[in-house]
Amino acid sequence: MLYQSARDLPSFRQAEQALVLLRLVPSQRAKVKALKQQMQELEALVEAFYDVLSERHWIFHDRLSLTAVKTILGEAAQDADRAETMLIDHYRDSEQLTAMLLPLRKLPAMRRRLPLVEKAREDYTAGRYYACVHVLLSVMDGFVNEFEAVRRGLHARQPEELHAWDSVVGHHRGLAHAHKTFTKGRSATQEGPVYELHRNGIVHGSILNYDNVVVATKAWNRLFAVTDWAFAREKEQQHEATPPLTWKALARQVKDFVGFAVEQGKINRINEQWASSEYLPGSDAFDSHPARQGSARLLTWWVRRNYGSMCDLITQDAHAKHGKAVRSEIRRAYEAYPLTDFEILAVAHNMPAACTVTARLHRASGPPVTASLRWIREDGNAYPKPEPWPGEWRLCTWEPWHIFAHSGS
Repeated sequence: MLYQSARDLPSFRQAEQALVLLRLVPSQRAKVKALKQQMQELEALVEAFYDVLSERHWIFHDRLSLTAVKTILGEAAQDADRAETMLIDHYRDSEQLTAMLLPLRKLPAMRRRLPLVEKAREDYTAGRYYACVHVLLSVMDGFVNEFEAVRRGLHARQPEELHAWDSVVGHHRGLAHAHKTFTKGRSATQEGPVYELHRNGIVHGSILNYDNVVVATKAWNRLFAVTDWAFAREKEQQHEATPPLTWKALARQVKDFVGFAVEQGKINRINEQWASSEYLPGSDAFDSHPARQGSARLLTWWVRRNYGSMCDLITQDAHAKHGKAVRSEIRRAYEAYPLTDFEILAVAHNMPAACTVTARLHRASGPPVTASLRWIREDGNAYPKPEPWPGEWRLCTWEPWHIFAHSGS
């Protein structure tokens, strides 16, 4: 079953029920009004997005910045060409693309494919769109094939198999709608330019002129939609194992729901108002920045081969994934890349809860390389949280291959 609008999502309907209860509390009525307005704006935003871009088979997924979508629709609500160009520019922003990629590591079948995803990102940035498209198509097919017990890649799925429970990609103009072009056969050779993600024609060599930024960006758009579908499948299984929600249980959730909504609204405002900064050696801001200090500790321990201490600075996702074996996993990953020395060159604080530390690494063999360490300020559940919320700066993309990804090594 596909959702006719965002309002049909189970979580949306549950939130409406919670607001009905909350209205009974006089002191909460102002919050109810504000939250209801936010929900209505979200519903309208999704519909407006599809009104402009659904015929070009773009998908509204959870990784898209609502602020960016609002800007696009505010400037190009009646101009699909302009809206598409602005959406592509959003993906081409390296920081935005990095932020969209972070949640993918929570899916084991996708985490194994992140080295390929990183190569696709390098190709995309360099304008090698043909390579980016092929790599992402293979990642999507392999991921879907591995994700479910029924071993079939994305190209072998019917649109109705891509219903995403309680997810905006389950919209009737979302993933299932766009999938029809993904699998459409192309037997005759086509030399003219193509701007759709026709997987079968591209992979089988009948579509020749797909080397452009539109098709490559649609491949990223589809990748994020497919991972949202996977998250939705997991959530649906958990929902089916949970007893039906009663009004009494719903009432107990109202306080948590309101607190989360208010907190998320504040975080969104911080993100929208944030101004990126770069700190260089010789400044107090550079010396005192927690990510620089964390990098100094981590790299010192790396040089000393103190892999156990390094674990304390690694994202909690790694601890959740490997459990008690995390220390041995860190050792296994890092001992193949011994360091002899390092210099920290810069801290780019480009998002409230994320920054990139650039360092010069001297390896035991080979010339020094300039590498990037991506830090996230995360809460106890490994979600990005800016100040003033509780959180710790941790290295989120911790595998050595990722640290060296942009070094040319």
